[in-house]
Amino acid sequence: MLGLKAIKPSFSFGRMRALRLRNYVYLPLLAFLIVLVCFLLYHYPRSLERGVTKGVLLRHKSTYYSKNQELDDVLRRAIMPDRSVILTMVNKSMASPGSILDILLQSFKSGDGTQRLLNHMVIITMDPHAFEYCRSLHPYCIHPSIFPHHFVTKRGSIITTPDQNLFTWTRNDVLFEVIQLGYSIIFTEADVLWLRSPLIKLNPSNELTISCNVLSDGQSGSYLHGGGIFFLKANAISLEFFKYWKLTKFMFPNDPAEESLCNTIKARQDAADLYGFRAQLVNTSYFGGFCQPSKNMLREAYTIQANCCDDLESKVHDLRIVLGDWIRFRNHASGVNALDKMDLRWPLKCSTRNYT
Repeated sequence: MLGLKAIKPSFSFGRMRALRLRNYVYLPLLAFLIVLVCFLLYHYPRSLERGVTKGVLLRHKSTYYSKNQELDDVLRRAIMPDRSVILTMVNKSMASPGSILDILLQSFKSGDGTQRLLNHMVIITMDPHAFEYCRSLHPYCIHPSIFPHHFVTKRGSIITTPDQNLFTWTRNDVLFEVIQLGYSIIFTEADVLWLRSPLIKLNPSNELTISCNVLSDGQSGSYLHGGGIFFLKANAISLEFFKYWKLTKFMFPNDPAEESLCNTIKARQDAADLYGFRAQLVNTSYFGGFCQPSKNMLREAYTIQANCCDDLESKVHDLRIVLGDWIRFRNHASGVNALDKMDLRWPLKCSTRNYT
């Protein structure tokens, strides 16, 4: 009996010790599980949010590549053998029956060696109305949704003619995206008549070929104005120089030197040399305009721009006269004296400014 009594306390003590050991094992495990559950509950919404955000970003990225692919598809169908493409930009005010766009396309059809170039022209439209009208006339039209940050993409939006500075920088952003895709650009303003093929005057070995007019408005002094057409080569040098140009525009938004390619090349010649950006200036007699009308313009010029003109109505009026004179000139008896028998009737509504 004494032995049994001695064993009982020993058994109870061992059992209690085993229970304490199990508690030491399970309690930390239970605490770990509680912490793990709390951790998951706390971070799961954030993980879900990150997943949703990532999905949205992927959709945006997919949309971006889709837009780029759509742009690339149109450009690829229109390119010349050297991967050059002719570009112009129009909005609603420039693209309607009897508008600037009609005259531009008609000049290609009536020009000397220019009709075939229509197969290589892509028209960037700045609003849905312009796109629909463009598509009724020409096979290669870019919808404004391709450039949603620059153009109006919804129907019924009010379209106004942008000021020249804003239009220039919108154009530059578009050009940057095109040369990023590896396509060289022959850019023409919509208010330019193509009388002859200017390709012979555009040097593909240089990054830029442009005609720059020195104009004076009698108030702010002289300034440089482009001739309405230029060639921009797609390569790494052009891309880097455009990045530099955009940076200087951001840093000096009111600097007149950043308002046009002509001004930039003149004011930033050191930077152009540093980047290796080669620019060739073409004689202004080849890329003419209303600022300096000449009787020899129809005989010598490859293109004529309705510059020095205040409104679209005046541009359309005088461009129609020039186009009519050009068609008469081509149909007239050949020879150097053919033009002597014609009187120039333009510009009429467009005012003129003098060169300095």
